[in-house]
Amino acid sequence: MLSNSQLITAAGRHPAPTIERRRRWFALFVVCLGAMMTFVNVSSTISALPPIQDDLHMSASTLVWVSSAFSLAVVSLVLSAGTLSDLFGRRRVFCYGVAVFTLGSAFAVAAPNVGLLITAQAVMGLGAAAVLPSSLSIVSHAFPDQHERTGAISVWAGCSGLGLAIGPLVAGALLGRASWHAVYLTNLVLGVLALVLTPLFVAESKHPTRRLDPAGVLLGTTAIASATYAIIQGGASGYGRLPTVVAYAVFAVSLAAFVRLELRHHDPMLDLRLFKNASFATVMTIGAVTMFGFVGICLLTVLYLERIAHASALETGVKLLPMFVPYIVVSAFAGRLAHRVGIAPVLATGLTLMGAAALALLLVGPNSGYGVMWPGLFVAGVGSALLVAPSTAAAVNSVPPLQAGMAAGSVNMFRQLGSVLGPSILGTLATTRFPKYLHEQLASAGVPSGTAEAVVGGAAHHSSAGQLPAPLAHTLSVAVPRAFTDALHLGWLVGGVVLFLMVIPTVLFVRQRPATP
Repeated sequence: MLSNSQLITAAGRHPAPTIERRRRWFALFVVCLGAMMTFVNVSSTISALPPIQDDLHMSASTLVWVSSAFSLAVVSLVLSAGTLSDLFGRRRVFCYGVAVFTLGSAFAVAAPNVGLLITAQAVMGLGAAAVLPSSLSIVSHAFPDQHERTGAISVWAGCSGLGLAIGPLVAGALLGRASWHAVYLTNLVLGVLALVLTPLFVAESKHPTRRLDPAGVLLGTTAIASATYAIIQGGASGYGRLPTVVAYAVFAVSLAAFVRLELRHHDPMLDLRLFKNASFATVMTIGAVTMFGFVGICLLTVLYLERIAHASALETGVKLLPMFVPYIVVSAFAGRLAHRVGIAPVLATGLTLMGAAALALLLVGPNSGYGVMWPGLFVAGVGSALLVAPSTAAAVNSVPPLQAGMAAGSVNMFRQLGSVLGPSILGTLATTRFPKYLHEQLASAGVPSGTAEAVVGGAAHHSSAGQLPAPLAHTLSVAVPRAFTDALHLGWLVGGVVLFLMVIPTVLFVRQRPATP
């Protein structure tokens, strides 16, 4: 028979692990709140771009930087932030990131002109660059069991989709009642909530032996920033212009110096030897291609809904739900599915579904109803859910635990780079081909070449057709939707082809199941 002390000891063996388990999941909730906040900003800003442009009277090339300033800061700094979180503490960097993001949101709420709004977006990007890798590193450290960690990462990935879904809905509702400044109030609420909860539930952790690599941080940030700037500015004003060419030259020089330095450094910011592992390198590329397709498909769909279907911001947000809802739901199970059948089959299936979804959107015509569009969006949501969480888990699980921060920063960097490439390449394809397609439509309708060129120039700048002769105005009202839809088709087609091509290295190189060396 057990004594009282033995009974107390036996009874106390199980509560501690239970409390620790609950604390882990509370910590996951808090860091997911911070990560979700950054994605809410992305989609709500895109929804608010038309009223922002109208209120601040900015050109299209300037408007690009309202959202791109955020992306540029995130892509440029996310890898360095992952290193800093390992060095100075993941919870500390996460809190600093949330605080900076919240401060940038306050600047955006009060921004009286375009310069301050773009600055506010850059400040928010700085905060988001700290939040994303540190939050993922916190999840990786809090869940040491590989299988449980994969499930937690699935939840983390699902919350990013939740943020993307919430953004347009909240923005649409607020824009109907207030100015575009109110859109950024959502960021303030989420940021303050995350700052209050983090010290209560998130434990501090850091890399025990990591050392700062200042030269690597500087060169790496310069290389990524210059390449991202060149992609964004090239898409907005042309890739042959001097600033874009200079940016690419800076990228080439700084990248070469970064690679040379990191290969010789005893404790590099980014261990380039990881990329000798074909599985790790392929997973990084999958992360970029996934967001290339996801954000690209979203952007082209938004352009169709707003410019062809003439939907409001709120209606556009609602009509995007068939893409976001399955992403959120399936993300919760994608990790378990990958554990059961293997990482490679799940990733290959996700890429195939997203590619098929992009091609299915080619069925959408200038006069199509929404019934033709939503099945493709639904399939894209399912496919992307099979990609984000499993690829993130594969990246983190493919390195030793002490390199989890580095892996987290890397996969976030590649993913953010894909989110820049998607709208820059696919959006640029659509907007640059539209005038050519419109000219062809007008020529086939018998409009003289000189008149067609003048009309195309006006349509490209969204000028009204009300001052044109009635027959020409009618011809234009038919030709513009057709030409713009054809231009969107080109973007969807290219996106689908890229996604399908990525299936080949996925099948060949990704390990069937993640394993920690």
